[in-house]
Amino acid sequence: MRVSTLFHETDIREALSELIMQTGINIIYDDTVTGTVTLDLDDVPFEQALEMILMGGGFSYRKVDDYYLVGLPDPRSSVFQEMAVTETVELNYVTAADAAELLPNFYSDFIQIPSEGHALTITAPPEIIERFKADLEAIDTTQQEVVVQAVITEVSTEALDSLGGGFLEWSTDGMPDWDSDGFFSIASPSSDTVALETTLFGNLEAELRALEEDGMAEIHANPKIRTADRNTADLFVGDTRHITLTPEEGTSRLETVDVGIALQVTPRVLDNDRVQLEVEPEVSHVTDERDQDLVVRRSEIATTIFVEDGQTAVLAGMTVEDILEQESKVPILGDIPLLRLFFRETTERVRERELLVFISAEIMEKGR
Repeated sequence: MRVSTLFHETDIREALSELIMQTGINIIYDDTVTGTVTLDLDDVPFEQALEMILMGGGFSYRKVDDYYLVGLPDPRSSVFQEMAVTETVELNYVTAADAAELLPNFYSDFIQIPSEGHALTITAPPEIIERFKADLEAIDTTQQEVVVQAVITEVSTEALDSLGGGFLEWSTDGMPDWDSDGFFSIASPSSDTVALETTLFGNLEAELRALEEDGMAEIHANPKIRTADRNTADLFVGDTRHITLTPEEGTSRLETVDVGIALQVTPRVLDNDRVQLEVEPEVSHVTDERDQDLVVRRSEIATTIFVEDGQTAVLAGMTVEDILEQESKVPILGDIPLLRLFFRETTERVRERELLVFISAEIMEKGR
């Protein structure tokens, strides 16, 4: 069946009636179908003519037996259940939750989002399902991978104060501007050294090793992790301590406590040149340990930073404080009871160290 007619600011219902008269095909519509249409149809197939009339008002249709249902593609519409079909689409590379987040909001009324798994179920008119499959196919592709490299170190505040901007002169033109979140970004030394195998981390490690030899710094970890886009990579360097808890009533139980340096990074590729990094570093120290007590001091932050491909960011602002006791005495006299009080001296020294996390991200080309 083909249609030839002219509509000028014609009520959509009158236009649908004209299609019925020309083709003899029944069209049933609900109260949501309103508006006007201006259209010149010249020997157009029936379904194409129907689509063109309905397009401006956002209406959908479905063929049922020998007639057509027309209405808004809205679950609240009285004819939606008759117009809609249900289909489940299996995903190959992304999870259902990630796919739903990337799809246009238009589909939110039609899809069921499971808490886990790789399948999405949609209930909608057939033409919407076809568009949904096309959009989903563009999303369900092999995930890009990101190589994240980090240097986690503690540097004494005394060393940082004395070095000033000189500590970072190899990577910046001058003293960096620290923002309220405690991080700044530093670009790779030249445009042709954007990969992580640049001199950036080599120079950094050399600077830190020199401070470490002088007892002014300690490198805890220098990991290089390859992870998929939007996946979380976890790193922990430290010890697992075990303590036995004995309550006044009941049985004793064994508790484990992780003490050390932890880093959690979730990269999200924004385009071919930028990466969003959700970073959560944590440092913990045992400050007191007795028979049944274990006092652990933890410092942690969580922040989101944006870096260019191959760029390095620095997170700071986490200070660890140690109290060191040093005892000096006069030989022999310092060990005699009572007299030793006059020939022995104990001094306390507070040592502060700054936790610095240097982190860089490189977007890997697919297939590498």
